[in-house]
Amino acid sequence: MPNSDTIQPRQPAPRLGLLDGLRITAAVVVVLYHYTAWGHNFWGQHAHDTWPVLSTVTRYGQIGVQLFFLISGFVILMSMQGKSVIQFIGSRVGRLYPAYWVAVLAAALLSFVFWPSIADGRTPADILPNLTMMQTAFEVRHLDGVYWTLWVELRFYILLGIMLLCGLVKNKSIMLLSVLWPALGLYLHFTSYVKLQDWIAGPYAALFAAGMVLYLIYRDGHSLLRWFVVAFNTVIAAYFTGLKGSEDALQLSNMHVPAWHFQALIVLCVGLLALCTLTPLKHIRAKWLAVAGSLTFPLYLFHQLWGWWIIEQLHGQVNKYVLLTGTVAVLMLWSYAVVRFIEKPLGLRLRNATIAGLTKAKTATQKIFAKPPVAIPESKYQQSWPQSR
Repeated sequence: MPNSDTIQPRQPAPRLGLLDGLRITAAVVVVLYHYTAWGHNFWGQHAHDTWPVLSTVTRYGQIGVQLFFLISGFVILMSMQGKSVIQFIGSRVGRLYPAYWVAVLAAALLSFVFWPSIADGRTPADILPNLTMMQTAFEVRHLDGVYWTLWVELRFYILLGIMLLCGLVKNKSIMLLSVLWPALGLYLHFTSYVKLQDWIAGPYAALFAAGMVLYLIYRDGHSLLRWFVVAFNTVIAAYFTGLKGSEDALQLSNMHVPAWHFQALIVLCVGLLALCTLTPLKHIRAKWLAVAGSLTFPLYLFHQLWGWWIIEQLHGQVNKYVLLTGTVAVLMLWSYAVVRFIEKPLGLRLRNATIAGLTKAKTATQKIFAKPPVAIPESKYQQSWPQSR
């Protein structure tokens, strides 16, 4: 009988329609934040001077990133069910890199050809490191500032990949990780081990952890311990988000926003994820929600630089409401094209190629390190009579 503590292979879970809706909502919230509340002058003046009323709401849009991390904890753990390490790596490579590579090349084209003033010291030499998605590890600047979140996500994937390799993707192990990882991040914050805290993605650990435990509740049911761990992580996530949110609002948007506003929004985000996945609302499904959810990643990747460029080119010539709505619509259509013509055809091929390549490498490595058979020396004296039977 299989160990019930281990995540067992099973049929894919039904698609959670409202989870797709939550994902695209998070993306749109970030888009509106960057267009109407970020500290830039692409509207011909400061963004929040152009949008004095709207920016009082969209200034909270950075919370969309925290919602991404929260959802990612839930979805990634769910997607690991029944997968080997190689299959997990293949699925992540096929899911992320096709759209990301196009986004990097598009950002380079815009920065070095059409809009060189936005390059801000970046050079074409930064393109290759950016294509790896690990440019931060090489201390190379992002060609587009939104890429910083991908490095955070990548470390989460690496951590779960290591656990999968060690056979630790089990309920008890995930629960333990969901307590120790955020607690370590909090400890490193108060002891000022900034570099180490950054490497383990400490400020965001509680978001991923809360998402993972909500998935365990979704899959295995409610328990007092699981809800305690969700609450524990919500408190830590609220603390870090309050610090970052208030600081970013002042530095990036020149707005004074109390930390407790962002802390309350984190509680709301956890509540929304629980509502969409743990109540009868989880049965809501619609094709348009699935399509909308699929636009999330490319919309996030492309919206910032290209949206700013469109706004700078057309502000003063087009009504600001038309320009804002039109820019979002154009980026949505472009995101759909990326999904349809890049992610779907290339993602599957890249996933399969990655799995095949890693499988061959694993087989070759096993052959290299396999112990040769022990040769038994032939006896010096041969039997000269037949063996008795």
